[in-house]
Amino acid sequence: MIAFMDRVAGEKHRPADRPRLAQIFIAGDRGAPMRALERVEAVVGRGLSGDRYAAGRGTFSSRAAVMAGAREVSLVTKEAVIACGQRLGSPIEAAALRRNLVVSNLDLMTLRGRLLQIGDVRLEIVSSCPPCGYLSRLLGQDVRTGLHRIGGMRAAVRTGGTLVAGQEIEIEP
Repeated sequence: MIAFMDRVAGEKHRPADRPRLAQIFIAGDRGAPMRALERVEAVVGRGLSGDRYAAGRGTFSSRAAVMAGAREVSLVTKEAVIACGQRLGSPIEAAALRRNLVVSNLDLMTLRGRLLQIGDVRLEIVSSCPPCGYLSRLLGQDVRTGLHRIGGMRAAVRTGGTLVAGQEIEIEP
């Protein structure tokens, strides 16, 4: 992404071009609808307060031990949500993709192992979050095709605090 590459090169940006936390979603239980929030607490070793994975009730919670932190927080870009809708032939709401955080102006797929600073919260990008058959069945669409190679990333909470929609995102070295 141009904004991301310029940022890495150290060029100044207009505030609208800076990476931002665009939306926040949680679901209290597996299969429950995602709820949009303006703010949420990120808890070290757990995830987002009130979310199914923080409570150990997510569809894939039993797989959490495979990679520590991999089920704490999921992220997708706003641009990927738009691209997914285009690939599927009709717009799709970000909440339907069941990712916790929607970010903008960030080349998320290249950040494995990096830390994101969002306000006081630090998230470590630990793995990719490819689309699954469960999501396709839930939506009745081929989301695997819609999100192919742009499905987002998973992150572990390294420093807890409050996430607020609209906050700028800094990428730590």
